[in-house]
Amino acid sequence: MSEEVKSPNYWKSLGELAKNEEYQKFVEREFPENATELNDQVSRRSFLRVMGASIALAGFAACRRPVQKIMPYSDMPEEVTPGKPLYYASAMPFQDALTGIVVENHEGRPGKIEGNHLHPASSGNTSIFGQASILNMYDPDRSRYVRKDGERSSVSAFTKFCSNHFSDTEQNVAFISEANSSPTFNKLREEALSQFPNAQWVTYEPFGEDNALEGANIAFDQRLRTFNQFDQANVIVAFDDDFLNPAADKNSVENTRRFTEGRDIESPEDGMSRFYAIESTFSLTGSNADNRLRLKSGDIGLFIYALAAELSNSVSGLSAFSGVSNRFSDHEWIPVLAEELLENRGESVLTVGRDHQPELHATVAAINTALGNTGQSVTYHEVPHFSDQNDQEAFVNLVEELNNGTIDTVVLVGTNPAFTAPADLNFADALSQAGQVIHLSDYYDETSKLANWHLNRAHFLEAWGDGSSYTGTPSIIQPQIEPLYSGISEIEFLDTILTGQQSDGYELVQQTWQAYYSSDFQSEWKQALHDGIAGNETFPVVSVSISNDFNTAAADFASNASPSEGLELVIRADSTVFDGRYANNGWLQELPKPMTKITWDNVALMSKKTADELGIKAAGLGESEVEVLSVTVDGTTIEIPAWVQPGHADDSITVTVGYGREGFGRVANKMGVDTYPLRTTNNMHFADGISVEKTGKMYEIACTQDHNTMEGRSLLRYATLQEYRENPDFSTYESSYDAEMPGVAYAEETTGDSDPLSIFDAIDEQEYPEEEPQWGMTIDLNACTGCGVCTMACNAENNIPVIGKREVSRGREMHWIRNDRYFDGDVNDPKALHQPVPCMHCELAPCEQVCPVAATTHSDDGMNQMTYNRCIGTRYCANNCPYKVRRFNFFNYTKEFLTSGDDPEIVQMAMNPEVTVRFRGVMEKCTYCVQRVNRAKIQRSIATNGQSKKPVDGSVETACQQACPADAIYFGDLTDPDSQVVQTKRNNRNYLLLEEVNTRPRTSYLAQIRNPNPKLA
Repeated sequence: MSEEVKSPNYWKSLGELAKNEEYQKFVEREFPENATELNDQVSRRSFLRVMGASIALAGFAACRRPVQKIMPYSDMPEEVTPGKPLYYASAMPFQDALTGIVVENHEGRPGKIEGNHLHPASSGNTSIFGQASILNMYDPDRSRYVRKDGERSSVSAFTKFCSNHFSDTEQNVAFISEANSSPTFNKLREEALSQFPNAQWVTYEPFGEDNALEGANIAFDQRLRTFNQFDQANVIVAFDDDFLNPAADKNSVENTRRFTEGRDIESPEDGMSRFYAIESTFSLTGSNADNRLRLKSGDIGLFIYALAAELSNSVSGLSAFSGVSNRFSDHEWIPVLAEELLENRGESVLTVGRDHQPELHATVAAINTALGNTGQSVTYHEVPHFSDQNDQEAFVNLVEELNNGTIDTVVLVGTNPAFTAPADLNFADALSQAGQVIHLSDYYDETSKLANWHLNRAHFLEAWGDGSSYTGTPSIIQPQIEPLYSGISEIEFLDTILTGQQSDGYELVQQTWQAYYSSDFQSEWKQALHDGIAGNETFPVVSVSISNDFNTAAADFASNASPSEGLELVIRADSTVFDGRYANNGWLQELPKPMTKITWDNVALMSKKTADELGIKAAGLGESEVEVLSVTVDGTTIEIPAWVQPGHADDSITVTVGYGREGFGRVANKMGVDTYPLRTTNNMHFADGISVEKTGKMYEIACTQDHNTMEGRSLLRYATLQEYRENPDFSTYESSYDAEMPGVAYAEETTGDSDPLSIFDAIDEQEYPEEEPQWGMTIDLNACTGCGVCTMACNAENNIPVIGKREVSRGREMHWIRNDRYFDGDVNDPKALHQPVPCMHCELAPCEQVCPVAATTHSDDGMNQMTYNRCIGTRYCANNCPYKVRRFNFFNYTKEFLTSGDDPEIVQMAMNPEVTVRFRGVMEKCTYCVQRVNRAKIQRSIATNGQSKKPVDGSVETACQQACPADAIYFGDLTDPDSQVVQTKRNNRNYLLLEEVNTRPRTSYLAQIRNPNPKLA
């Protein structure tokens, strides 16, 4: 490495940073401690409990046929070719925002989900929730039938009940639903309110956008949706807004694409946006900031008002903040931010987290308007399905009516307020005062158990529906399979209540769109299903101006804002299980959280300074047990494990919801801590003056942050934009470009002391047939945000099993792509950097040289491949791999599941039939999605009559590449000099991991560039 290359002290955890004797022992182990055999008894019951559908999928499908007899096609459908999947456009609903998807369908059973390139909300990409949603459909713990008073019933019995019960149209009916943008759903909503004159409809989401809507109402006298176009901004300022995280922003896929487009840089001459983050919790979004400020969430408002006051001296429209003075008026960031924003009027974005109060959203909207951003980089949209009422207030009022006994019937559509409602409302007790309670849901959950009628809901892949994206692009949701458990959709459920008859979702959706497609319905309908987009219009963009009443209101709330005192509690949706609706999804439970790398649990996050003041000891390297705290808010106490998070704001503790569920599903059961009891109507997201004490108890946490440690070697390289311009080759090792094998860069053969170390001098290099493509990959660290969707997509594509909390804590996780998170700098305020690490597919692969049975070899197209039937489990290859990317399958998951008595006819259906299922005692790793490569080679050979096996550039996408919303991964043929992957490898930011070892990896990286403001460096 050249002397100019800076080698910062990267570290993953506080234990690694200490580099004490314990650290040395940990990294010197060949394999994680106790990784060879089980030292305790694991019963089949406990094993299957944490596996759920995910582990069942990992073993069963390839080795046993369904129990039922099947009949072959007597007349083969024209479009079906056995073994060749079909692809159908659809859309995935998340809250009230649809994301366009394409579903791979193998002879009638949906498998892999990808983004729809034609859909603006996805542009061909997905989130972790999109990738994992297929597992929810095949979950054996889903509700399987209708229940009446807890006993099994039927849809026909419910239909008869509706015909009689709802004939009384004068009764007081309360509908409570999740947010939904479906025009069919909202048409039925209006019909229900019309048919029942005494009815009311409340939308309840524990983490919705009500505060943002009310903020727009304060600023503009209209409840409008804010859309931040990050690609149009030179400067982005985020106040506690984790907009890249799908759990915090339902438009995260589009946000990520736009954010990374604004930071795309190909040469030192290019510019990139500058991103400031002011936040309490070290978030996924904050980890991508150029400048980040730790600040208690309770002080975010004061900071925003101080910035508005500074800007009021230079722009009109902020006079209400002139003269406002608080503890942040003299903060060093205030004049720097003001200067940047004034220099980029009309080309900046300010945004605040949806958890924060409407007054802060109104202030940020006023600042954007004063700077000329409104209508340029920030737009406001009128959303037809939004009501004029404040949903949170309406929900509180409804609970009060329930307590008064004035509600005859409650109809709950999907939502689960018995688990998620503010604790002080005592929703379960209030619900018991209603005459009849009817609940439609995916699981027989906390609310279902309180209902007179529970109906099992069809998954979105099983039912017809419709809806709109975040900005209003309409789509049709078309089912991929008949409902596995005869569930019904939301629109069928509502129509049955209204008509007293069983409904057909297909007819209901068609009725809606027949009025929309007035000219040629059949043609436009088919085109909408084919494209996944049902129209070109979006939600109307509203031309806004600041309300006349805003200045009066702003002067009041800005001058009366008080600072946060003492310890604060911040309550957020969890980054993997969200509000609890994904708690029974094993893929998501086992996905390491982006900043802590914790799996299967939630914790109380705090800074090291706060932990020291509370007497909390941080977990050491390799330690799995942490101290347990009692956290008390307004007299309610919970116990939760403590976790020291570098970069967290001092005097602030963050917890996430969605855990601690019981009797809900075998995966979610008793995992983590239920933190919803701390949420009240006054403390929905933040609480001041909390009490925290140590309990003296210890709790085991399965955290992957210290697994596969690289012992201080410089794997991730980054520079500031200024450093890159001064030294464009900052990241490169002395290397050359092989003209005979374009794209394969390797250590230059020199003489003297600078010779690269190599153990392969005596080994002849493999020669490849000229007609074969040679595959390689590049990962752009400047685009990667660390979201983890590549890991999730790899799980879904390659039948990777979930192993459970205990096995993860032993270092046995099976993910073929790990996402390393590094810190750089001071423990209290470090930078964070992300790096996905798959198999490098080394040209001189160390694993191949030591395998005694030739189970790992090179293919003709240059991939390092595994022959599972040869592998005898010596693990020599893992020991010899310098990149720590091989995974050993310690258990025979197939055998465990075969004898479990679960549902093989259901769970086998999610398996990818193109990927081998692995059994106990074999090594696994990334294969560059060889099944996709071979499919493309066959198609190319057919198209050229056998003249070429080299697919056209871009026709092969690996699962990780296709899912990545940042488009950070490039894959292609290294013998094609015009391919994208070759162009990236010619970039001066391109480098190889451990290039000095001379393994000649085919996967390389583009070094990361940050653009910090030098005045704040």
